[in-house]
Amino acid sequence: MRHDDLYTELGLNRDATPDEIKKAYRRLAREYHPDKTKGNVEAEEKFKKVSAAYTVLSDEKKRALYDKYGPDGLRDGFDPSNWEQYQRAAGAGGPSPDFGGFSGFGNLGDIFETLFGGHRAGRSGRGPFASPPPSRGTDISSTLTIDLMDAILGREVTFQLAGESALPTTIKVRIPEGIEDGQSIRLKGKGAASPFGGPPGDLRLEIRIHPDARYTRNGMDLTCEQNITPLLAFRGGDVEVESPWGNGTLKVPPKTQGGRKLRIKGHGIRKNTQKGDLHIRLNIIIPLEDNPETEKVLSELEQQF
Repeated sequence: MRHDDLYTELGLNRDATPDEIKKAYRRLAREYHPDKTKGNVEAEEKFKKVSAAYTVLSDEKKRALYDKYGPDGLRDGFDPSNWEQYQRAAGAGGPSPDFGGFSGFGNLGDIFETLFGGHRAGRSGRGPFASPPPSRGTDISSTLTIDLMDAILGREVTFQLAGESALPTTIKVRIPEGIEDGQSIRLKGKGAASPFGGPPGDLRLEIRIHPDARYTRNGMDLTCEQNITPLLAFRGGDVEVESPWGNGTLKVPPKTQGGRKLRIKGHGIRKNTQKGDLHIRLNIIIPLEDNPETEKVLSELEQQF
């Protein structure tokens, strides 16, 4: 089997970049995915091969071993010094060194059986030379954009994971209450499936938060604006303010100027036992309708200045 078989399975040259490897795998995995080609044994086998190739070539360490030592470098417990000793002994016609239970180095098919849970002849399911458990699927990273209220309240959201796995997948995730923009959530077992019977990989979601029309966030605190009338600003009084946790009562002091900030404690971000505050910027508004009486009142008020 040629040394470049893994690259050939993905239709790539040996100098392919990690991004090219990922794109090639996604394209082929969609084409040959068992959910899309039910009953097609050849397609299922091709899916296993491209998945196995991606498992190795997407891993920097595995790829380096494969590039340097070929299939031999993928063996469990591979020792480069023993490999070089073997090559020298084989070239000189001498006895082969002991590789800890392996009878020499086989082809790529043997290596994948070892990596992904198959059994070679002479190797039982137990004992010091038993096959290792099947390799888990590849981890996937993606970005999930949510509303600020989802982040504040910790809601459950549903989204389509398109372009990250072989086929689009609908996933539900509970957003942790108070999560911040740029933080990540790891969903165990929601990554790529293992083509060889092992557990699936994980899904890492980087959270991005939409700007909100009403609230802005600063750490654990929220800020919003509230309109009040000139009379309320002059006399003072209570005004009901909407918050993510229900309405709160804001006490406006007498002779409050427009632009003043007040706060309602505990109505900001909540995370574990911590509670931020809701800061309210007051805007003094006037009637917008054309009305002679209104203009007369405002003219009289103007004289007070």
